[in-house]
Amino acid sequence: MPLNFIVIANPENRRVSFLQQALEHFNLPAAKIITYADLIAGKAKLDCFNYPNHIIRFDSPERNFETEKAVLAMGADIAGSHRRISKEDLVNLEFDKGRIRYPRQWYLGWKHLLQQWEKQIQCRVMNSPADIITMFDKPASHQLFVNNNIPVARSLGIINSYEQLKEAMSAQNCSRVFVKLANGSSASGVMAYQIYPRGESAITTVERVREDGETLLYNSRRIRNYTKSEEIADIINILSLESVQVEEWLPKARINNRPFDLRVVVIAGEAQHLVMRIGKSPMTNLHLGSDRDNYDTFISIVGQSNWLKMKHTCEAAAAVFPNSLYCGIDLLVYPDLQRHSIIEINAFGDLIPGTTYQGMDTYTSEVKAMLRRMNEEL
Repeated sequence: MPLNFIVIANPENRRVSFLQQALEHFNLPAAKIITYADLIAGKAKLDCFNYPNHIIRFDSPERNFETEKAVLAMGADIAGSHRRISKEDLVNLEFDKGRIRYPRQWYLGWKHLLQQWEKQIQCRVMNSPADIITMFDKPASHQLFVNNNIPVARSLGIINSYEQLKEAMSAQNCSRVFVKLANGSSASGVMAYQIYPRGESAITTVERVREDGETLLYNSRRIRNYTKSEEIADIINILSLESVQVEEWLPKARINNRPFDLRVVVIAGEAQHLVMRIGKSPMTNLHLGSDRDNYDTFISIVGQSNWLKMKHTCEAAAAVFPNSLYCGIDLLVYPDLQRHSIIEINAFGDLIPGTTYQGMDTYTSEVKAMLRRMNEEL
């Protein structure tokens, strides 16, 4: 009985083509594509794929404005203190590139959808909807890591405003923190904030725009450094309405006087693909213009024995999500090149084109692992 993969995705997303290439590598049929738009609208259902030879993969719902609005609509009636937009107003919402709008409502809608879809599924999945929900929730995944003795930065707890943040930092003797949208991704709404004896600064991907007496926030690839208290307070107060994760800002190892961290993809319990992300700021995401380097360079810096300890930590973090075949781990290495800490986990963190492990890219490795797992179950 041939294997059939079903991928839930926005069809224009390049992730789909990488999966199709991986399936072709193993002479498997091309995956059937179910669009998020059709699934959300009820034009497609997942219970028709409940056969032993079917495998469902959820991929990122990114970069599709109509899908974004549909997810927001699903979260429109879910209560909370976050900013909300009604279903009626969503009809007329226009695309505004980079605008940070209703991220908490989006997450609540996304969570609701995943929970509904999980009820339809009785076949195999590459990553379970329940795991995806938690990986998208930074405070929840952070707490899971704490509970499982996995090294992470110290959390400062629930923060609802700029003033509350400063009070928490003072009470916990912490002068540098990262403020992150609780349900953000790709460095959206991330701020590296620090307090000096005579001032403060916020290095961030957020662009603050004042328009008609209102503050608008945008994601930007140009890193900004705000030093005026009123501007910093404005940004933090808006982000806090959407729920934030605040963590101690840990020092990173450096290469050529630039900070670096790692994206590590764990597949079937094994840390495989690795890319160094060498930043020009505290944020090292590759789409922000960071440089990249490979496994050999990294090993030449930290040594094999240190890497084996880091590898074990990445695998332990992935093991917290036993119903997911793969995940992306952002790993911080301290300046001593020995200690390390998990920055966060990413449900869709396997998109690192050009990086291979044993001659295979991440998608090919994932399909290989899925085939092996199924053969072992037979």
